[in-house]
Amino acid sequence: MPTKAVAAETMGIGKKRGGKHWTDAEVAARQAAADELRRKKAAELKPPEWLTGEALKIWKRKLKEVEGLNSSEPLLDVLDSESLAIYCDSMVKYKKLSCQEQFDVDDHRALQSYARIIATYAERLGFTPAARARLVKKIAEEKNKDKFGAKFDQ
Repeated sequence: MPTKAVAAETMGIGKKRGGKHWTDAEVAARQAAADELRRKKAAELKPPEWLTGEALKIWKRKLKEVEGLNSSEPLLDVLDSESLAIYCDSMVKYKKLSCQEQFDVDDHRALQSYARIIATYAERLGFTPAARARLVKKIAEEKNKDKFGAKFDQ
């Protein structure tokens, strides 16, 4: 999952928290832009046509695993389909290569490359504990906003 855009609510942080001094106009403009970017209706996440076999099984398994997370917004969006497909395809290639009985130098390099791809995409898609911890922190910070409004959050 790509790094999410900074929410308009988090732009208002001031000198105390090390952030920029945003004007009310900048915060309002960012909030309006963020609202426009939200999906109006849910779009179905479908695998690309080129994803087949074992990679498609991994795709379906990952969607079931992600579906079990209790969140106000889905973890994956339609825009993440290619990233998820690359992750699944790399998993299949890594498994196939790692099951060989003998490795040459090129096999080791390929395994390292696939491991790097898998780790990178797992982080971006929110499959790692660190990625989920960042999401939890963001959700917790949004819930802890002052119920009286921004004018008291100085």
